[in-house]
Amino acid sequence: MLHDLKFALRVLRTNRAFTAVVVIIMALGIGVNTTIFTLVNTVLLKGLPFENSEEIAFVRSNRGGISYPDLQDFRQQAKSFRDFGAFTNLPADLSDGDAAAERVSGARVTANTFSLLGAQPLLGRNFTAEDEQRGAGPVALLSYSLWQSRYAGAGDILGKRIRINLVEHTVVGVMRPGEAFPQDTRLWVPLVPDASTDRRDARFLVVFARLGDGVTYEQAGAELATLARGLAAAYPETNEDIEALVSPYTDRGTTGQVRVVLYTLLGAVCFVLLIACANVANLLLARAIQRTRETSIRTALGASRWRVVRQLLVESVLMSVLGGVLGLGVGLLGVRWIDAVTQPTGRPYWLDFTMDYTVFGYFAAISVVTGILFGLAPALQISKANVTENLKEGGRGSSGGRRAGRMTDTLLVGQIGLTIVLLVAAGLMIKSFLITQRFDIGVDTENLVTVQINLPQSRYPQPVDRLAFQDRLAERLGRLSNIDSFTIVSQPPAGGAVMRTLKIEGREMTDANDRLPAVARIAVVPDYFESLDLPMRRGRAFTETDGAPGSETVIVNEPFVERYFPDSDPLGARLRLGADLNRGTEDLTAPWLTVVGVSPPVFQQSPNQDLRVQPTVYVPFRQEAPASFTVLARSSALGETVVAGIRNELRQLDSDLPLFNIRTLDDILAQRNWPSRLFGTLFGTFGFIALLISSVGIYAVTAHGVGQRTQEIGVRMA
Repeated sequence: MLHDLKFALRVLRTNRAFTAVVVIIMALGIGVNTTIFTLVNTVLLKGLPFENSEEIAFVRSNRGGISYPDLQDFRQQAKSFRDFGAFTNLPADLSDGDAAAERVSGARVTANTFSLLGAQPLLGRNFTAEDEQRGAGPVALLSYSLWQSRYAGAGDILGKRIRINLVEHTVVGVMRPGEAFPQDTRLWVPLVPDASTDRRDARFLVVFARLGDGVTYEQAGAELATLARGLAAAYPETNEDIEALVSPYTDRGTTGQVRVVLYTLLGAVCFVLLIACANVANLLLARAIQRTRETSIRTALGASRWRVVRQLLVESVLMSVLGGVLGLGVGLLGVRWIDAVTQPTGRPYWLDFTMDYTVFGYFAAISVVTGILFGLAPALQISKANVTENLKEGGRGSSGGRRAGRMTDTLLVGQIGLTIVLLVAAGLMIKSFLITQRFDIGVDTENLVTVQINLPQSRYPQPVDRLAFQDRLAERLGRLSNIDSFTIVSQPPAGGAVMRTLKIEGREMTDANDRLPAVARIAVVPDYFESLDLPMRRGRAFTETDGAPGSETVIVNEPFVERYFPDSDPLGARLRLGADLNRGTEDLTAPWLTVVGVSPPVFQQSPNQDLRVQPTVYVPFRQEAPASFTVLARSSALGETVVAGIRNELRQLDSDLPLFNIRTLDDILAQRNWPSRLFGTLFGTFGFIALLISSVGIYAVTAHGVGQRTQEIGVRMA
């Protein structure tokens, strides 16, 4: 074997141009395979960064989350789990010390969260059961990154009092670097029961659990399903038709659609690799025909057929391995690009796009296997040649050459067919991406900056307090010379919406399960439609008096009218919006709202979800006074100067309030479009590589055919 390797190296050095072409082709095929396998491995195969992470289960209901009372019942009755934990997101405003107020991503977690996950703090302690009792002193855990960035890694951080949403908390620990459960979280507080957690129909908790020894997910799911049926019988008003579902925690957020897309990408790069193998096999066949006399001489001197095949395979595998080494660099570049593109998308923190032992094993395997794959057929084909005939004719026009020609044609047709399939798939993905990019959300996004503000309940408990603050802020913003226009809204276009149940007066609207339909609800100030140049299609916009007691009004968009009033005038109709979508029933305490206008369609949900504007209702700010709202400011000045002006005015009103989610509307759309942009770019790249490889193969085969027929062509020309 060592002799074969030395001879193979000598042959490759002698034919450097040929070797370079083969190595580059295989580098492209192996490189893109390594990139996409790294993506699949990171998203679908790796576990959580915790001990025995395969035991950590995600528990949910068929309505989404789990209520706190249901969680307590599961903890007391379920035998298939060691324990349950839960969390809910906590938008946390830090306003302590001399540093500017800052919004960070926080979470309210059960006290056993980190002990259940097997995570220990770097400093201090984890939460204890006493920390989550009613009336306990507020405490907090900090992430390592927050400790470093805001508190400069202060050694006296333990016991320090910090203000979170205007409430003093004592720091009891700092987590280790990289810990950010559940998702890029920088601060944790205990999940202390309160009025919001006492309701059995308030299903807002994300629940996880650790399986018991030897328990499968099927067994755990069956037990929880039985417990859920028992709760439905015991509490029919809140738990009827509520099911409990169990799956691996890593499946959370990894929908079937994500799996299909990732495996489709893996299939696409396998096509690229097959095209590369077919191409290289053709090139090897062409070269093998030229070496027919050499192989015949070796056979005549006593070399067995296996000895000749082995020598040719060693050369093939060596070129494939060299291509793999170069392909590893291509793969690393691809992985870094994917990591950079997905950084700002809010991906789970444990999705670290790096190459691990699994990826290197895959890379090594395909480097060797592809060498055997593209080298075996040419080697076997040439080894069948008639030695006597080849020595007499030099291989030209021999039966072996004719057989190789037929194989060349077959491989060429195969790689062209695979290339066409891949190009069609790439074209469809690019078309989808372009449709998403060109989608009109209904609003002019040019020079439109969005900033979000949240008014804490402790300082602004009543609607009148929040409305007064909003009025003062609007007055100050109106005096800023670098803002051309501005408006205030609960959620900006393409920024989502609050979903509410809908009841139309005089209609039966419940479905077979006695549930009402849902619509998107947006709260706006009176000048919202004028500021964004959205003239009413029917009726009028809001006035300053709309939303006052006795003047409850609503504006609906055109998709709402098309669905619920296709043959009648909606103006004057009365609607009722439910406050709790989880219950799906009518909220009899909510007021009736009179429709006063019909607005143009404006896109609220993510453009990568559904390219249709959903039925939406707009209510006056005065009517609901949401604590969290967004300022939309249009200006020809630089975005940084606009934000600085807004921040300064906000500081004058309340220095404890931070600005957050500072983005242009174009940035929001770009972030929302990242899946189609990523997959469209990947498929386009794969299609281009496949086309390039096929073109090289066609050229090489054609050039070789012409070379073989040089004498014939010369005779014809003579």
